[in-house]
Amino acid sequence: MLIDLHAHSHLSKGCDLEPRAVLERAAMFGLDAVAFTETNTQDGCDELFEIGAKSKVKVFVGLELVTDRGQYLCFFPKPELAPEPVQMWGSNREKPWSAAECLPKVKALGAAIVAARPFDRDVPNPAMDYVRSLSGVLCAVEGYNAKVKQTANDLAVEAADVLKVPCVGGSDARGSLDEMGRGATFFKRDVLTQAQLVEELFKGDYWPVMAGELPRLTRPGEAQAQRKGGGGGGKKQHRRGGRR
Repeated sequence: MLIDLHAHSHLSKGCDLEPRAVLERAAMFGLDAVAFTETNTQDGCDELFEIGAKSKVKVFVGLELVTDRGQYLCFFPKPELAPEPVQMWGSNREKPWSAAECLPKVKALGAAIVAARPFDRDVPNPAMDYVRSLSGVLCAVEGYNAKVKQTANDLAVEAADVLKVPCVGGSDARGSLDEMGRGATFFKRDVLTQAQLVEELFKGDYWPVMAGELPRLTRPGEAQAQRKGGGGGGKKQHRRGGRR
């Protein structure tokens, strides 16, 4: 089963994508499901589930938690019952929430936690090597984010190897529908419910997939590395291990 585990809609600040349009585009690329991981919120999950009930592409819901040491995709068995981050830690307008405080709390609430784009220097406060200290906290690392440079994705894969956890993939679609279909996660088993998604994330039988048109890169060496890694015009599974 092919699931984009990292996508956004108008429920995220700075994103104008309509959920129905995201699902229609996902269907064009043969995706079976999309997980909407809105920034710092799951408010609106009822709307997303209702839309998903009428779509041939299934809908799952998570949140992308932005902290002082990286971003994390958090998936709850029942997102409609999970407290909002602002309810637990107050406003983050003055300073970002503390990863050291937030992540253990989220895990204690039963969420599966995935480190998102941990080595991407283009976002504020990337996790970088801090992610390597999160053994027992993370169930996976985002080893392929379609908007991140290949070198950063490679470092994420290496961190997953150190932690002995699997990698996931996603499009991280936010700015345009054209970003959909460029990354996903292949699950060994079918995932039919939100609770089952969380169970499967903990089990670890999945792999990142590079699909669709590859993102533009600025350095020829990186472009050559991506061409060797896979991708191109059609959907293609891309399983990566650490660099040898």
